[in-house]
Amino acid sequence: MGKKKKIREEFEQVFESGDEKAIKKMLKKYPWLMDEISGKIDEKMGIQEQIIAALGVMEDELGGPVPINEIITCLKEDFNSTRNINEIRDILLDVESHGYVKKEPTGWALTPEGGKICDEFLNKNLNKLGLKF
Repeated sequence: MGKKKKIREEFEQVFESGDEKAIKKMLKKYPWLMDEISGKIDEKMGIQEQIIAALGVMEDELGGPVPINEIITCLKEDFNSTRNINEIRDILLDVESHGYVKKEPTGWALTPEGGKICDEFLNKNLNKLGLKF
């Protein structure tokens, strides 16, 4: 069991470095890592999608860019989720690098691609969230 822990730690460092060749090499050598990281990736993507959706809901409500405090409120009230401002800012910066949101002088706004992610998330989770549109 100690060996797997060491491999996980090594893989985490390689993964954080972003070295695709090294990541692929480790996944090929230790295929069990893929099962472990796929759950983490799915969870991270779910959180990102939820924040994009909250941004979209508030963007529709406010009619323009959304300050982070409004995203926090939407997450809490509409999505029953609490995230701190630093976590939300980090996620917004991450999804901005993928082209899903953009920073405006008065807040955050969805890009067309981010709008698609928002719509898909809301359509998939509408009943679970109890939202009415």
